[in-house]
Amino acid sequence: MYNDLTRELLRQVKFEDGIILAEQTKYSVSDSFLTVEIYICDKGVSYRVYGDAYILAMLKWLQLSLLNKQNLSQISLEKLIADFDLPQVKYRDALQIIKLIEKINAAAI
Repeated sequence: MYNDLTRELLRQVKFEDGIILAEQTKYSVSDSFLTVEIYICDKGVSYRVYGDAYILAMLKWLQLSLLNKQNLSQISLEKLIADFDLPQVKYRDALQIIKLIEKINAAAI
């Protein structure tokens, strides 16, 4: 059902990922099916997600990418769909992550 990348990222999810610090800036996206929040500061990246395993894995991936200072501007919807081997009914999850990345990139300018 889930590909190796998704399973590995789900294994890496920890309770501490949801601990939010007062100095973190909140970025969020939501629709009628899910809510995704990521909190960023120099001390760390935290997140909260109200959705399914795919969106949780993608948010964990985003957290790790931000912590590793990766350039997110090259990430596309097609790349997320391919990397996570998303079924068509989960394309909306990838779109929400792209919207979240756009908000983060806009704030960094």
